[in-house]
Amino acid sequence: MRTPADSRAAARRLIAALPRPLPHDEARRADAVQTALLASGLLDSSDLGNSPAVQAAARDGFTSLTHLLDKDAPGHGAGQLLLLLLAEREAFNPHPAPDEDQLRARDAATALLHLALWHTDDLMHLLGGALQVHAEEAHHHHRTKTA
Repeated sequence: MRTPADSRAAARRLIAALPRPLPHDEARRADAVQTALLASGLLDSSDLGNSPAVQAAARDGFTSLTHLLDKDAPGHGAGQLLLLLLAEREAFNPHPAPDEDQLRARDAATALLHLALWHTDDLMHLLGGALQVHAEEAHHHHRTKTA
């Protein structure tokens, strides 16, 4: 089981590897996100184009971004990620306004959503799975830290 620190490091690598701005062409955007997943260590080069592997990498990317958001607001990273994604989709500004790091996490999560559309018909299941993994990893880490 990965630690939250490992996940935060993977999230930082993912964010750093994503081009800004992302290409507008869907195929080029998907390639850019897969390249960032490779750079982050969340996807293996032998798994490119393999839908189950890309789904798992996207799920792990969401989990990692949630751990990253948890760093500043322990226990609230999952809610923060969902709020940021919903705010972008529905074009509203959450309060308090997200900082630059939160916006980068949101942009990375949005990029993962776009890639996941190529590999799954059930984005909610994928995102829910990521949040469940996050909760399990955070709980396990907290339990071993306090033991």
